[in-house]
Amino acid sequence: MKIFISYSRSDKEFAEKLASALKRHGITPWVDTSSIKVGENILQKTRSSFQSSDGAIIILSAASVRSQWVNYEMSSFLAREARQQKTLIYPVLIEDAEIPVALRDRLYADFRGAFDVGLEQLLQAIKPKKPRKRSAQKSTSLEKDNKESSFEFQIGQIKTDYDAGNLVLICGAGVSIGAGLPSWPVLLQSLLSELFSEKGTDGRQKIMAELFQESFRPSPLMVAQYLKNGLGRDFLPRLREVLYRNNAGRSDIIDAIIEMCRPQRSRASLHSIVTFNFDDLVERSLETSSIKYRSIFKEGQRCKSTELPVYHVHGFIPMSGKLTEDHQVVFSEDAYHSQFIDAFSWANLIQLNHLGQNRCLFVGLSLTDPNLRRLLDVSSRKNPDRTRYHYIFRKRYDASDIAHSVPSSTSKSDKEAVNALVKIVESLEEQDANNLGLNVIWIDQFGEIPSILQRIAAI
Repeated sequence: MKIFISYSRSDKEFAEKLASALKRHGITPWVDTSSIKVGENILQKTRSSFQSSDGAIIILSAASVRSQWVNYEMSSFLAREARQQKTLIYPVLIEDAEIPVALRDRLYADFRGAFDVGLEQLLQAIKPKKPRKRSAQKSTSLEKDNKESSFEFQIGQIKTDYDAGNLVLICGAGVSIGAGLPSWPVLLQSLLSELFSEKGTDGRQKIMAELFQESFRPSPLMVAQYLKNGLGRDFLPRLREVLYRNNAGRSDIIDAIIEMCRPQRSRASLHSIVTFNFDDLVERSLETSSIKYRSIFKEGQRCKSTELPVYHVHGFIPMSGKLTEDHQVVFSEDAYHSQFIDAFSWANLIQLNHLGQNRCLFVGLSLTDPNLRRLLDVSSRKNPDRTRYHYIFRKRYDASDIAHSVPSSTSKSDKEAVNALVKIVESLEEQDANNLGLNVIWIDQFGEIPSILQRIAAI
């Protein structure tokens, strides 16, 4: 039996010790340090070993879970598992670390204690004396245990920095939508109705806005550009009117954020808030809670040491007050291009400074903004040991929801393919975030976020 061993260079000594132990038990290990000869092509030899190996041992450590190469090797074997419909991956945990989402439903061989104990667990998995299928109940229990273990590790990391006053919240649309503000598609649709109303469409503007979106299917940034051009000087006032039309207010997630902003004797508060939202929902809640703050949305603005800075890196449109030239927003295609081109804009520098100096927790954000991805990549590249300091919430996919799109006449193996696909997609998304310097906090529902924030803020 041939087993591929995937590991980080930091764990080379353990990998070689494990390989020697496996040999003594009649298992042929493939370790790149001993299996590749001088002059041979490393990539070709590694890929060849994927196909010829009967399985893979993934050594999990703080270093390996952030290794792009280990993640690549794990993904390759996940794909093979999906094709062959059998277990090929055997996780090995050698120290406390975040378990990759694709492996959380598996029992790992635990080498954090005695080596011989972990080895016996591993051998039983690779060469079981009595082969048996793992029940769905056992799989669910393992996933729950591993999820909780990984979650506790993550919360501990974040809370340490929060208590020291070093945590930055980076907020996206999900924070404001939860409080009643329109989503991006709804905002564009409403503004299109405003634009068509100006063109004298006799009450048919809502229908025209829907037809325009469905028939012409322009990209959201192009729609935003049309709106900015078409509404002209009325653009910002119309944007504000649509933004606050539903009298949005507080929500569970905003209440949890406000609690994190409240300093206590035994700990500091948040270091700062960086938001991509135009609205002032957080500021109004801070005001109600008598927490001193300062909204910063252009170059040159400063706050006092007693004030919590709230950086609006895509611009700021408060609910009330006069709108001036300072209240510009990154909304349309030209504004995104300007921010992307100007590497030294104050907004880019603010983000890079926080990413480089603090631990950041991303709330209500996707990773689709190209400028944010660029800044994350730059920050990650400047980190010599590629340590992932930052965290982002991601909602797990529900295989049963996806399976509803599969015809009822399909076979059981097709539905099993849905489960395999979900695991691979989640693994790829996690690896993408990891490559940008982010750890993923996987949640089943967005409604879990407020309680997690409250736990971080708890004394």
